[in-house]
Amino acid sequence: MEDGLGAERRYRDFVELSGDFAWEVDAASRLVFVAPRLVFGWAAQTLIGRKLADFLVDPADLRHFTVPVAGSGEARFRTSESGAVALAITARPIFDAGGVWNGARGIARDLADPHARDIAFTEARLREGVLRHVVCAVRDEPQPAESLAAALAALGFAANAAGGAVLHAGPDHAFRIAQSWGQKAPPLAIAALRTQLKAQEKVAVAAAGAQLVAQTVLYRLESKGAVMLWRRGEAPAFSEGERILLGEVADHIGIVIAEIEARERIDLLARTDRLTGLTNRSAFFDEFSRRLDRLDRALQSAALLYIDVDNLRYVNDVHGPARGDQALAALADILREHTRAGDLIARFGGDEFVLWIEGIDRIGAMSRIAALADAAARLAALTGLPDRPFGISIGLAMFDPLRPEGPAQIIARATIDLARKNEQGGELWPASLPA
Repeated sequence: MEDGLGAERRYRDFVELSGDFAWEVDAASRLVFVAPRLVFGWAAQTLIGRKLADFLVDPADLRHFTVPVAGSGEARFRTSESGAVALAITARPIFDAGGVWNGARGIARDLADPHARDIAFTEARLREGVLRHVVCAVRDEPQPAESLAAALAALGFAANAAGGAVLHAGPDHAFRIAQSWGQKAPPLAIAALRTQLKAQEKVAVAAAGAQLVAQTVLYRLESKGAVMLWRRGEAPAFSEGERILLGEVADHIGIVIAEIEARERIDLLARTDRLTGLTNRSAFFDEFSRRLDRLDRALQSAALLYIDVDNLRYVNDVHGPARGDQALAALADILREHTRAGDLIARFGGDEFVLWIEGIDRIGAMSRIAALADAAARLAALTGLPDRPFGISIGLAMFDPLRPEGPAQIIARATIDLARKNEQGGELWPASLPA
């Protein structure tokens, strides 16, 4: 450990030398002192204890640091971003009390021209301003989607990009565009970038007439997607400063995507029946009204099937509520099996379900009812009492776009049809259209 006199000598040396990067190495050429706290992207604590030669482009330049007598020289020092800076080295040797060489200390000055350093400083200030804008957008926008759009636009303008996008990694880990800005990039270029992103956190490609750069978006170490920017192929590649800005903004975009996912989960829970996983009554009415408005304009027929569960009470009484829940869940699975893309299915009440089918006529609706009735026959094994078989009854109401109705009217006609069917001892009597 150095005594007070040695510490004072070190202080005098550094004051006299004065420069950008102060250092000291021991007899084994390991760094034992570094200032300031951040040196060309490296934290001082990362450098201390490491061999100085590990950070030199040419290990032979170590001689300018481990001088036997006071001297100077030049060396290229690696940056944390895999680049390099040219340094002017001024060094003095250190000897122990016996006069044995024990290391060296000195100052390194960046040889970059003043203009380049001014540009770097300006870019850093710009990045700071853009990042402030992004943080404010994330904090102040009440809607996450709006803050995502604002953050992407700010990033795109600051990086002088032609376009950009935020990709969201879904449950299947496939990247899908969640937000876009500016001009569209060539699909082949996007495909190339997506492929490389699967294996790397940062990607820059020149493909299909475009310059692209992307950064994986993380939240609590979990990938949430990526943010990308692009320019036309003849434009210059993105600079190191622009890539740094992309990475800084990506951190905040990860927060926004996590919030969007949380809201989507809450919305899904609010719209979903917990037992069956089907749409619940409230959400059904919202979607049903929207679809009816569209069908009025499209002049397309449709059908509403009102499905009532028969004798569920006896299943609960004999086998317990858990068996009743099992029966309802099994029926929900059957309904899913007999629906197609675009059909709207919901649990309407305790033992009632509805199925809305667009683009179907009466013959097609009757065929769907018959298929459902046949499939539901396998639920007989869940019956509570032999003379009270577990099954379903189905009422039908056809929608005619030339005679528009509201949701309540259509549902009322389907329940009337169901009542008529029950009165007729099991025969289906679809309700006629209103006069």
